[in-house]
Formats: sequence, structure tokens, C-alpha cells
Amino acid sequence: MSSQLDAAVLVGLESTYGTAVALTRGYEAQADSFTIETEQLESVGLRAGQQTIRSDRRKVVELGGEGAIEMDLLSAGNGLIMQAMLGTVAGPTADGTDTSAYTVTHTSDSAGPAESFTIQVQRPDSSGTIQSFTHHGCMVKDWAITQGVNEYLKTTFNFDFEEVETDTADGTPVYPADASTFDWTQCVVTVDGSDVDATSFEVTGDLGLKTDRYQLRGSNLKKQPVRAAIPSYEGTVEAEFQNTDLYDLFIAGTPVEITATWTGALIEGTSFDTVTVTLPACQFNGDSPAVSLEDIATISLPFKVLDDGTNPAVTITVESADSAL
Repeated sequence: MSSQLDAAVLVGLESTYGTAVALTRGYEAQADSFTIETEQLESVGLRAGQQTIRSDRRKVVELGGEGAIEMDLLSAGNGLIMQAMLGTVAGPTADGTDTSAYTVTHTSDSAGPAESFTIQVQRPDSSGTIQSFTHHGCMVKDWAITQGVNEYLKTTFNFDFEEVETDTADGTPVYPADASTFDWTQCVVTVDGSDVDATSFEVTGDLGLKTDRYQLRGSNLKKQPVRAAIPSYEGTVEAEFQNTDLYDLFIAGTPVEITATWTGALIEGTSFDTVTVTLPACQFNGDSPAVSLEDIATISLPFKVLDDGTNPAVTITVESADSAL
């Protein structure tokens, strides 16, 4: 008999939007939020003798839905989903003489990602039987990378999906070998080239997708989401109020570079499991430092990521032992 500990989330990369594929990788999702959306069509007219809406005048239409994979980011196995975060992917490329280490670079561009996935959520029912819900046409519409003190590095991928089925066979979860987490002690944040003793860091991306492409074409299935708005990348750096340096950057309004780097275990030679987020042009839109009767003064600095016309607005570089996405 299966238990709740046998719940699983499996992912496969589709070749054609909405066409389900084999599920090739398991992810350690920390919540189950995949839900279907429906629309109820009702027809009511002047008809003698009716007591309420007739059963043959009401129709339920499935409209796809949405869900999220929220997880602690591991040192391996992330490339499959991360390729749908920004738009351009380079690598994996071997790191010189350290032949066991590979680097993948994800950068934002004007076109945006077009990858879609099949995602199966395996839910044990009350009798212990696995019930698989297979969602196809899953596209990342927005995402978040967050780090706080006393926490692991977390990522959230929010998906839009075309349709869900319950008659697809159960996939077999396959997890990356020797994967480890990143935690707050491995994170360094820099602002304008200087290290900042941050207490939290977050960056989010809204890819600007139009997800409600329903049309009169003999089907309830939407067409593949496409970019219809300018993507928005934002974030926040929070820190103790040590001096006016960060406040001055906020007041000046001059775009500055913000980076966050997590350095994990040694792979080989001088190569480590590493995740680096590089944001070359960020403009703070924060507030004044805040004092308290119960704690030391703090400063919270939300920022907007801008396009400086030269560099990618967002670059995420991952170094790991993964030789494939």
C-alpha cells in the first residue's frame, strides 16, 4: 500500500506544445498546487414549467489550469525546467581541465522561452492507491528565486497548462544522483560591486505570456501561450541599516549591478557547485531605513531590473556535475 510519502512530481520536455511525452525526471516539490479551471455555461429562457436551470441547459467546459513546482534548488537536475526561465541557454560546457564540471548559462532575450512540459502529479488516495494527474502543455509563466537567513535556496516555477488527464500510466520518478542543497551560509550578495550583509534576497520574473488564447476552432483547448507583454524582473534586498550607502543608491536612482552567488560542494579541482544570478542594471525603489523598539534598524530595498542596452537583463549561471540539461 502506498502512503502520502509516495506522492511524486514528474516532468518531461515536450517536442510539440500539448502533446504528452515520457516523464524523464522527478522533482522534490514541496507543495501540490496543480488545479484545473472550468467554466459553467448556462442557458435560461422563457419556458413553461421549469423549476430551475434544466440539466440539459448546463455545460461544464474544461479550460486547462495552473500549478507550481516549489522546491529547494538542488545542485543537479535543474536544467530541464530552468531552460524555460529566460530564453537563451548556452551549455552545458565542460569547465576546462575540470572535466567533471559543466557550466550552463541562462540569459534573458527579446523572444523569450517557448519550452512546454508534461507534468504528472502522483497523488495517493485514501486507500493508498496512486492516482496520476498528467498535465500537458505546461509552460512557465513566472518564477522566483528566494534566499533568507536560516533557510535553503528556494525556487518556484509557476505554470500554465493546457489540459489534464487521469488515464495516463504512472511514470517512474528518476532523481539526480548525488544532488545537494544550497543554504544561506553559502550565499553572497553584492550591490554595485561591494558585498552586502543581506538578510534576504529575492528575484522574480514575469515572462509576459498571454495564457488565455481560447478561440472558435471546434475545441476547448487553448493555443500555446506567447509573449504579449514586456517581461518584468524585480526583486528585493533586505539588510541591517549599517550606513547610508544603500540608501544613497536608492535616492540617486542610478542603475547598479546586483549579484547573488551560492557556492556549494567541490566538484573537481577548482570547480564547485555554483549558482550565480547577475543583474547588471537594477534601480532601487525602496524606502527609508526603519527603526524599532525591539530590534536594530533595517532597510528594505525593492528593485526593478532594467535593460542597459548591452548586457542580458538577467543571467543565471549554474556550475554542476550535470553534463546535460
